[in-house]
Amino acid sequence: MTPPDEEPAPLPPYVIENARSGRSKCKTCRKTIDKDALRLGVLVEGPFGEGHMWHHLTCAAGALLPKVEQAYEREAWNAAKVPPDPADLPTLESLRELGAAAQAARAEKEANKLVIPYAEIAPSDRSKCKQSGDPIPKGAVRIVLGKSAQFGNQTRTSAFAVLPQHVGDALADEEIATEAVGLAEQLRANSRIDRELLEAAIVEIGEL
Repeated sequence: MTPPDEEPAPLPPYVIENARSGRSKCKTCRKTIDKDALRLGVLVEGPFGEGHMWHHLTCAAGALLPKVEQAYEREAWNAAKVPPDPADLPTLESLRELGAAAQAARAEKEANKLVIPYAEIAPSDRSKCKQSGDPIPKGAVRIVLGKSAQFGNQTRTSAFAVLPQHVGDALADEEIATEAVGLAEQLRANSRIDRELLEAAIVEIGEL
């Protein structure tokens, strides 16, 4: 116990340890960190003071590689209450490879991200037209428009999928951020479906 007139020792910026229980959750993947699994603690300032935010060590390599590198430079396993066996630690090089793979996957996902507005093929029969409420059959073309939503001081645009014949009605809604002018050209530029299906959907949308 710390004597009353003595300041408690500051918490280390990083800790690498085997999880002491199965109660913590990884802040990267949101899954439970099993007891004895290697985890990285990153010191953060919270509403009740400082504390460590925990991540699976491998998850941290994919999302927070610079922090993992700093933790290894500091030999952060020595800051653990029960330091793990260094032989059980993955090499920094292997963690860097995980980080590079994760970065490449994120870049590919971003490159493949569709820009609103676009047309797509409904992958199942579970969706409904956001404008009319009609079911959208599997394999049917649906048009994804942008709908504005306010989150605090920020305005975000979310996907608003409608059947082609209801696009005109949807565009009349002031919350729809997509403009009628130039819509056909934007759909042609942004969509990745069969061109004949796309052109048929544009015809079905009609004059706006």
